[in-house]
Amino acid sequence: MAEENLVVDPKPIIEEECANDHHCHGFKVKLDACTARVEGGDAGEETCVEEFFDLMECVSHCTAPKLFAKLR
Repeated sequence: MAEENLVVDPKPIIEEECANDHHCHGFKVKLDACTARVEGGDAGEETCVEEFFDLMECVSHCTAPKLFAKLR
């Protein structure tokens, strides 16, 4: 198959843009801080699940209209 026929999935690119967007930035900062605590051993039983889901909800809300606009 020729390289010019390859299709690039836009979803990961859009998700990354949305995660760094000002609307989701606060959630990303909270997740990064939680991750640093957990990896540093200072978190006890903390898992960062809540922070992860908060960020993913924001990213999904941001990604959906942009992704579907590209599919039309």
